[in-house]
Amino acid sequence: MSASHVNVEELKRIPAFAELTADQRVWLADHGEVSEYESGELVFEVGHVAEHMVAVLEGAIEIVFTIGGQLVPFVTQRQGAVSGLLPFSRMRSFSASGRAQGPTRLYRLHQSFFDEMLHVAPPLGPVLVSMMTDRVRETTRLAQQREKMMALGTLSAGLAHELNNPATAVRRDAAALGEQLARLPEITRLLLVHKIDVQALTAAGAWIATSSDGKPGARAEVAPGALERGRLEQAVGTWLDERGVGDSWLLVEPIVGAGLQPDDLSRLTDGIAAEALSDFITWVAAIIGAQNLARDIRAASGRITELVGSVKIYSHMDRASDRERTDLREGIDSTLVMLGHKLKRKNIRLERDYAADLPLVNAFAGELNQVWTNLADNAIDAMSDHGVLRIETARDGGTAVVRVVDNGAGIPPAVQPRIFEAFFTTKPQGEGTGLGLDIVQRIVAQQHGGRVDVESEPGRTVFTVRLPIDPAP
Repeated sequence: MSASHVNVEELKRIPAFAELTADQRVWLADHGEVSEYESGELVFEVGHVAEHMVAVLEGAIEIVFTIGGQLVPFVTQRQGAVSGLLPFSRMRSFSASGRAQGPTRLYRLHQSFFDEMLHVAPPLGPVLVSMMTDRVRETTRLAQQREKMMALGTLSAGLAHELNNPATAVRRDAAALGEQLARLPEITRLLLVHKIDVQALTAAGAWIATSSDGKPGARAEVAPGALERGRLEQAVGTWLDERGVGDSWLLVEPIVGAGLQPDDLSRLTDGIAAEALSDFITWVAAIIGAQNLARDIRAASGRITELVGSVKIYSHMDRASDRERTDLREGIDSTLVMLGHKLKRKNIRLERDYAADLPLVNAFAGELNQVWTNLADNAIDAMSDHGVLRIETARDGGTAVVRVVDNGAGIPPAVQPRIFEAFFTTKPQGEGTGLGLDIVQRIVAQQHGGRVDVESEPGRTVFTVRLPIDPAP
């Protein structure tokens, strides 16, 4: 960076200064300076003290936030823009960083001259106040948009993670089912060659039919534990080996999984010739194995359907955007599905205590899902591994109450009064925008006429959302 004096004519090209008199612009030139930056050079960074009003004479400043360790472009201030510290602003330091885009020249006026500037050039006061108001409004709008996009990115990553497991299972089991079905014609041909008794085939078919829903007739009401299953597999394997059944180690798992024990195998194979027994058992195991794979595919695809359903509830797809009767529990549950990967990653135990008498609330369901997302996500971030997240709902007269409780470190008493302020965050630098709770407050208070309260101490933080069941129009 290098410094020089400003040309008065350059100041005239700044829209905020265009209506000033020549003498007023001369005063600005005499009391300010020009800073020159090479492309990519740092103009200011997070935490730097803000003490100059800045006007872009040439080039541009790219404003970036550090979010999650990554630099996120926010806005670009081009030639003619006035920014930095403005009169009447409460800004003390920069919450973002700025870098020069191309060769850049900036006019800078130190805050020690602000009072004199407003005395010498009174028209600048209203202009700069209006610019400051517009800047706050635009910055808030862009920051809220960034916050929503960050939340969407987090939820999308979580959904992709949740969908991956059942999708992989469907693909794997479908391939295995195809291989199993490809073997069946040859195995069936061998049964015809052996002229297996029709009654034996009928009995086996009846057994297989009872296992199609995963609950075969001989299966115990309670699935065996690991030790018991190991004992059964060993017993079945011994039974098969003693009778010379080929590839017995491949047949044991589907047979035991279907609830068949050695005594059941003996009854099923009664009357089957010794030379046909191996092919008969292989046929039975192949049919059962195919059914097991089909059942697993059905379960995995069902899980995908559940996840898609949760997404539709969360995003409020296929529904009106106006107020409507809303089941808060449904929205909370869909949000928790979206955040499931974060809960699993930190091994957080989830507890729900939903009041049975909680009525439907006249609300904007999609907006409320942002509330549950921000509160639950903050709670997860506040806890260490193996924490406990508890969600409670209750009715208090004409009000629906939702409590989000975590056993994290708590919020220091000194900062609790500020947590709902825009851009205020207790998270480490770069890990939050400070807008999550501001959004919560706006949605609950302004859109729904409700209230958000917080109580916090080490080991217990409670955010309480109160929503009128039938808000005033």
